[in-house]
Amino acid sequence: MTEPATGTTRWESLERWSATAFLVGGLILLLDAALVVANIVTGAEHWLVLGQAFVGAGWTAALIGLLGLYPGLADRSRWPSRAGVVFAVIGVVTFAIMAVAVLVYYAGIPDGEYDAISWFFLPGVLVGSVLGFVSFGVASLRSGVHSRIIGILLLVPPVLVVTNVLRFVVGMESVGITLGIVIGDALAMLALGYVLRTEPTPTDRVEPAPTEVRHG
Repeated sequence: MTEPATGTTRWESLERWSATAFLVGGLILLLDAALVVANIVTGAEHWLVLGQAFVGAGWTAALIGLLGLYPGLADRSRWPSRAGVVFAVIGVVTFAIMAVAVLVYYAGIPDGEYDAISWFFLPGVLVGSVLGFVSFGVASLRSGVHSRIIGILLLVPPVLVVTNVLRFVVGMESVGITLGIVIGDALAMLALGYVLRTEPTPTDRVEPAPTEVRHG
């Protein structure tokens, strides 16, 4: 009897922890929302800066959860799910490094460098949070492996991210809008984790291949 490939085992491990990763990501983003509220109440900008570290950590966890969807989608929607893996890995690396970089900045990097940090990470952030989630959302909706609600929920975070970028482009920099977008992302992650935990696993829904009946 052969041992399972290490890569396969790793994907199965990610699949088992997918729902938990989404839940953790959602909870971390709620902590960021609390820091946005602290900024609104006190007017202290450092709460928003610190909150970016929570944004990085929360999205890192959520993208790990996204990667856990790959084993169930790989055979049914091959190319969208493979593209999603590439985008999600880029996002994981970007958001994780961003979280560390913001913490280092918060601990004492001279003022004036934070904007440079945020713009530097923007391409990887968009690749992971938009292209990664869209690819997996399309794969999920096309394949029918997950319920439709999972596919729709996967499209919510990228819509919110694009909305967030566009509102800065048009000059709508209200902290209240920031709070609403963060809460929306957090609720989407929590909903994904909850639904993944409660719905049947992809393998439970796969119908067995019909057996050939021989006559005579």
